[in-house]
Amino acid sequence: MLTFFLGVRRGKKHRREDLAAAAEHEADHRIDRVVQQYAILVRTNQTGALHGLLVAGIRNLRSSDEIRLARERAAAQTGNDPLRQYSLAGVDLKEFVDTCVFDNTSVKNDRELLERFGKK
Repeated sequence: MLTFFLGVRRGKKHRREDLAAAAEHEADHRIDRVVQQYAILVRTNQTGALHGLLVAGIRNLRSSDEIRLARERAAAQTGNDPLRQYSLAGVDLKEFVDTCVFDNTSVKNDRELLERFGKK
């Protein structure tokens, strides 16, 4: 009987570990989709910087950490930090991205964002 309960306990622990690994894997796929789409937009000169990230779907990322990783990977792929014109140290990146208003051609509230987050 004791062996059964220990097995159940160990099984629950492995299940939690598996779920955590699956969530991390899913997040990595979300980030990669955004970065790949952004790189295509930049390389074909369709758009870039913040607008490119928004069009690529950065809003679909679920946390500031995911957005930070997408930013780093995008910079590594294209050679430029897409958010270089903003001072975002200590800023909640998810909140920043959710604040952005954009359409197919531009970021509509870019002036407001630059006033609030622009480099000084």
